[in-house]
Amino acid sequence: MAGQRIMVGYVELTETESEELFQEVKKDKEVESYDALQALMEDFDSRIIEPETQPLKELLDEEAPTEEANTGTRYIEIFNKLEEDSRYRIKSSKQD
Repeated sequence: MAGQRIMVGYVELTETESEELFQEVKKDKEVESYDALQALMEDFDSRIIEPETQPLKELLDEEAPTEEANTGTRYIEIFNKLEEDSRYRIKSSKQD
């Protein structure tokens, strides 16, 4: 099956993100194609979940170890905007 980009709300997923979402939804619902997934996503919306950046030094009163900048993982959460239904969280391919 050739890769396809899925739209969820105002977010267009990359081919990698679309494939990951397809695999997640396929486990949960009877979705056998990207067209069926896109039709299902008409009722869904998405939001970007940014990694929390709170330096260890602020959390610890003692001396904290040196940490890398921009640690954490950005995710895309996909949820049904019309009713309580399954939520999906996939790793965003754009991490910077």
